Amino acid sequence: MRLLFNTFRICQLVFICCIINWPFNQAIAQAYFQQQVNYVIDVKLNDKLQELSAFEAIEYINNSPDTLRFIFFHLWPNGYLNNNTVLAGQVISQKGKGKLFNDSELSGYIDSLDFKVNGRPVNWNLLKDQPDVCLLTLDEGLMPGDTIQIATPFHVKIPKGVTSRLGHIGESYQISQWYPKPAVYDINGWHPMSYQDQGEFYSEFGEFDVSITLPTNYVVGATGNLQNGAETEWLKRLASDTTWLSTSGSKTSEFPPSSQQLKTLRYTENNIHDFAWFADKRFHVLRGEVRLPDSGRVVTTWAFFTDFQADLWKEAIKYVNSSIGYFSTWNGDYPYRSFTAVQSALNAGTGMEYPEITVIGKVKDAYTLDDVIAHEIGHSWFYSALGSDERRYPYMDEGITSTNEVRYMDEKYPDKKLWELYFKKMRPARFFHVDKIPAKQKEELEWLAQARQNLEQPINLPSEDYTTLNYSLIVYNKAGISFSYLRAYLGDSIYDAAMHDYFLTWKFKHPQPENLRKIVEFHAGKALPWFFDDLLGTTKRIDYKIVRMTDGQLLVRNLGELASPLIVSGMKGDSICCEKWIDGFTGEKWIELPPGNFTAIKIDPGHFMPELSRLNNNIKTSGIFRKADPIQTQLYLTLENPEKRYIMYLPLVNWTRENGFMTGIALHNGFLLPKRFEYFIIPFYGFNNHSLAGSGKITWNITPFGDFIRKATVSLEGTQYGAPGNQNFQNVKAGIEVNFRSRNMTRYISQKIYGNYISASNLYEIELGQKANMSTYFLLGYKLQRSTIVNPFSVLANLESSQSYLKATAELNYKISYYGKQNGLDIRLFTGAMVKDNPAVPFYSLSASGRGGRELYLYQGTYPDRFSVFPTTFWSRQMDLSEGGLISPVNQNFGYSRWLISLSLFSSLPSKLSRIPVKPFSNFVLSDHGSMTAPGTSFFFEAGITTGLWNFFQVYIPLVVSGNIESMTGSYRARIRLIFQLEALKQTNLKTGIRF
Repeated sequence: MRLLFNTFRICQLVFICCIINWPFNQAIAQAYFQQQVNYVIDVKLNDKLQELSAFEAIEYINNSPDTLRFIFFHLWPNGYLNNNTVLAGQVISQKGKGKLFNDSELSGYIDSLDFKVNGRPVNWNLLKDQPDVCLLTLDEGLMPGDTIQIATPFHVKIPKGVTSRLGHIGESYQISQWYPKPAVYDINGWHPMSYQDQGEFYSEFGEFDVSITLPTNYVVGATGNLQNGAETEWLKRLASDTTWLSTSGSKTSEFPPSSQQLKTLRYTENNIHDFAWFADKRFHVLRGEVRLPDSGRVVTTWAFFTDFQADLWKEAIKYVNSSIGYFSTWNGDYPYRSFTAVQSALNAGTGMEYPEITVIGKVKDAYTLDDVIAHEIGHSWFYSALGSDERRYPYMDEGITSTNEVRYMDEKYPDKKLWELYFKKMRPARFFHVDKIPAKQKEELEWLAQARQNLEQPINLPSEDYTTLNYSLIVYNKAGISFSYLRAYLGDSIYDAAMHDYFLTWKFKHPQPENLRKIVEFHAGKALPWFFDDLLGTTKRIDYKIVRMTDGQLLVRNLGELASPLIVSGMKGDSICCEKWIDGFTGEKWIELPPGNFTAIKIDPGHFMPELSRLNNNIKTSGIFRKADPIQTQLYLTLENPEKRYIMYLPLVNWTRENGFMTGIALHNGFLLPKRFEYFIIPFYGFNNHSLAGSGKITWNITPFGDFIRKATVSLEGTQYGAPGNQNFQNVKAGIEVNFRSRNMTRYISQKIYGNYISASNLYEIELGQKANMSTYFLLGYKLQRSTIVNPFSVLANLESSQSYLKATAELNYKISYYGKQNGLDIRLFTGAMVKDNPAVPFYSLSASGRGGRELYLYQGTYPDRFSVFPTTFWSRQMDLSEGGLISPVNQNFGYSRWLISLSLFSSLPSKLSRIPVKPFSNFVLSDHGSMTAPGTSFFFEAGITTGLWNFFQVYIPLVVSGNIESMTGSYRARIRLIFQLEALKQTNLKTGIRF
């Protein structure tokens, strides 16, 4: 009886557990689901008012295990509504403040919405602060497996096509993200997202039936299959007409009048998640066909373009067909029946993809057009058919597409060199020693410029978490390099088999990163945490170093944090004789080398690995200095070569009053890419005093991983030039600068601290005509900076001391941005106090005006006539704009202060006048004592204009001054000063482009 009772209790508990866990078990059984959204849209274009009038009917099928009480809808044309939208905020922050959508011509929106569900009106509301997303509340819950009909009219005001993707230029139309679209509901819930320029989309798959009504002489390229036979025949006739060749290359082409008659074009397609169309009355047409390698199915290909760059587009069909052929071989057959490439206006990169169609903007040449077409066609697999969440995981599309693009271009143009992308002729490329660098290394070099400054971000972040630069360099460049690295490691056969499997398994679905990982690791036959966890998910760095080679064995040390596979190659000259892949490791490892008659051993000569430094990847098999790379000289500059160490030089001439005419040479090891060790040395010989002069700086950059310190720089620099009394002034500075890592890089906030020890010739003794001894100074500082295009600012605090004084200063610089990228009001607020003073040397105290060369006891900047008395010579007017910031030279008469507060204002001219290189300014200074010529007056004011060349050379003219300044300086001519900053010319950056 007891046994029977216990058995009954056990069965009861099992039954209860089954009842409780039934929904959970069902969820596991249905872990993956996807909704289906079928559209019927009728739209009419009004090319006089630049608007669309439309009606949309949606069949929404709930394939989820959940009952839906509401549905989020994207109303993405409202991203152009005003300057308060997410799109506007992003564009302003990336491209500068402008009128943007406050201008009615530039704004766009969607309105006239009247949602009905199953024929009955429903409540719907725009989300707070997101006018491009609305919440539609269902009167009755939508049960799992059930279907509802949603319908609404809508009207779209088309913005001028100068911002992002939607718009028109005259009567040329780029219609994308234009209709009400339900947000995706998947295993992670709803995905309502605002329209963004940096960041793409995530939409539900379904069937589309779209009818477009517009004047009959428009040529239309659209997603889907055209159902109008007469229109198809007309396009074929246009494709057979080659008369446009006589006008190809024309930069302008007038729009013909629109036909009074209208036509309605119908496009249908299944298994797509978006619909875009483009219309222009000037389009030329090309048509072709390509047979797919697996199925033998024939795909119809089209190219639509205007006279502008038609000479480049005449081969577009060949580019389209070859791209489809290559990508189908690597990933599986192209999934649709047709593809169209359209040349039109685009302000969101050089190309933008949509299902079965791409739009491409201005390109440089035919090679670039082929490249962009290839990239956009690549999206047919990893965007159109594999509908991953591009906003959350942009690398799943852009990264894999980029690696296919580079593979395509490398196989089609194997001999293409990097110099051909920048130079027109071989001679300058050979001169700068870049004639042998393959074109495919462009992505690596661009990425390295950011990576070596420790400014990387992980590959698997959401799009909005990237800085503008990193969105290109990480999502496209590094992600593309990383998948190419994986392909090289696995081999083409395994990698391509994995991509075929991934494509066929998840075609017309929403894959997640774990789905891609599972398939790749299955085909690899092993786990790949180094790739999916570390390379994609962190900023761990690859840096292998050859230590030595002995008896057929190679000792390699891993200096990086990422234990990833490396490839070791035996070289004979420039040829690779054999290759061997070694699984990743930490620390050191002896590697058995295959037998062979090698002249050198190299790590990754094919540049498959995204490695941080390659100068330690080589070793010769014989010789005395086997690891020493050959040193090669180069005039001016060149790119980094992993097999050589360059000494770059540039002959220079110079002049100072004491040294006279000077000849010299600049020696450096390159500044296009950051390096751990850098030097820039400029020795001169002065013919006036027959003395050596010049300056130099050496730095050691430390970039720790995963620490709160991003970069630490230790530097040593020195300067020597002639001084009065037949002597030289000397300046030696040893410094350290510590840059801290930003928690949120998209805020563009940076912080650093620095300290300098300075030994300099005593300026006071030089001015007294005495032999100058060396004085020592200490400088400690902190800087907080926001480096945004709109409203940037910086805060600087300094402590400066010597044996006889201690000075504390603080400075705020803030720009109130106007319309335009650089225009605005620059505000500088300065305050300082002498904690300890030295009455014997007055210029150690705070200066009301900018310091001239005779007052700069630390010898900052380049001064051709440092010791002359103002204003006896032209160069005596040169100054350093600091401390009080007055332009008018009042220091000699006014004296120096124990405390001082100043405010400086510099403004661009308004509107179009800002193009004139003139800025008005005003300065206000309050100090602890008044002018010697006007006792008791402690307030100073001046206003004037400044003009010049960028930050390199500026002339300042104070026109209106307070009485105490005028009493000291006299006429305005006696107040004119200039700033000469030779250092501003050293700023050089590698630029990068982006396509979507």
